[in-house]
Amino acid sequence: MIIASAVPVSAYTTPWMHAPEFDGGWGLLDPSAWSDPNELQRQTALTGGWGGLRQTLHNDGIDFTGLYMMESAGNPTGGDLHKLRYTHDLGLAIYLDLDKLLGLKHTYFLASASQRVGNNLSGDIPNFFQVQQEFGHPTMRLDNLAIEEQLLDGRLDVVAGRIKTTSDFAYSEISCYSQNLGLCDFRLGMPYNASISSHPYSDWGIRARYDLTPEIYSMTGAYNTFADFRSIKWHGADFSIRHNSGVALFQEFGYSPEYLRVREYPGTLKVGGFYDSEPLRQFVSHQITGTWMVYGLAEQRLYNAESGTKRGLTGLLGFAYAPPDVDTVEYFANAGLLYQGPIPARSQDALGLFAIFGEFSSDLREAQRMNHQPTMTHEAVLELNYMYAATPWFRVQPDVQGVIRPNGTGLVSDALVLAIQVGIDL
Repeated sequence: MIIASAVPVSAYTTPWMHAPEFDGGWGLLDPSAWSDPNELQRQTALTGGWGGLRQTLHNDGIDFTGLYMMESAGNPTGGDLHKLRYTHDLGLAIYLDLDKLLGLKHTYFLASASQRVGNNLSGDIPNFFQVQQEFGHPTMRLDNLAIEEQLLDGRLDVVAGRIKTTSDFAYSEISCYSQNLGLCDFRLGMPYNASISSHPYSDWGIRARYDLTPEIYSMTGAYNTFADFRSIKWHGADFSIRHNSGVALFQEFGYSPEYLRVREYPGTLKVGGFYDSEPLRQFVSHQITGTWMVYGLAEQRLYNAESGTKRGLTGLLGFAYAPPDVDTVEYFANAGLLYQGPIPARSQDALGLFAIFGEFSSDLREAQRMNHQPTMTHEAVLELNYMYAATPWFRVQPDVQGVIRPNGTGLVSDALVLAIQVGIDL
């Protein structure tokens, strides 16, 4: 989960490279505001404004943020085992405005870290598309270590360093309202097939986004790919480039029609893909080769409940294809509907309905047959949840997922997953 706000500092900045806006309010470190219940609803964080220090640091170009995300999930029916699993992600970040600090115009720096603990319910069911997005290798690790510069009056935005592919490519504003990893950080299934970086697993990379027109952008990226880069022992701080690693070259084009934005029905159509040169072994012939993938993604506001607000219904539809010779998932599709502010008095709440479908590689199935193993055909997940925003910094989200044909073999019974996610902005 990205710590930064989804609201960019300006039209041309990269959202995750910038701290969310902060306007003070109640917090554990603001004793003077404890007696005023109205302060509870101001846009803030659990720790508040630190007695004014947070605003002073912001004015000097320094911002700190933190996020605690917890998920508990269990499968009361279906699957091989019935378990209740807990996992959490504690993230901390520092954002620097190098213009204010060093006089470097339109230049920004981000360093962040993530600490994860817990167990994975998908390992117990077992199923392929992980039902807890916050589960990861349980350890403390470096997340982002990146620098951003804006050029050409902001039309060109360049970010480089230890970064994550899925923070930019195939990005969706609403996908992480899903608690399933296949919709959130593993966007369009890319990391299932190649060593593509996703939260909190960063690698060396550079990406440039150029606004060809106010409606059309082109984004290009290059990332180091290495099969073991998520290993616990490195803690995200192994900066070496291995002799057997590869380079993933990404390209994406996006189109956001101005006439839809003016009418408060914003939408974006994205098409893209990558080629990865990392040496991979083919399932059947065992020859060594690279791989590639193409995808399309559409996100569109479908209904406005209240003009000038975020209240309304947004739809998501994505599709991806990867060649079957080395890629586990050949066809991948996802869809979602998110209604923000379904209750007029609760504009920050969100009701979500999501679906994932993955068809496994035909070459993988052939290799499994040759080895007298169960063959993997497809797996699907349906999800329904409701995010209750108790305060601007405290959210609770009950969640139900139905896992259809777990692991794709037909040997594991369909599973019902009941979960709850808690998020606290620190």
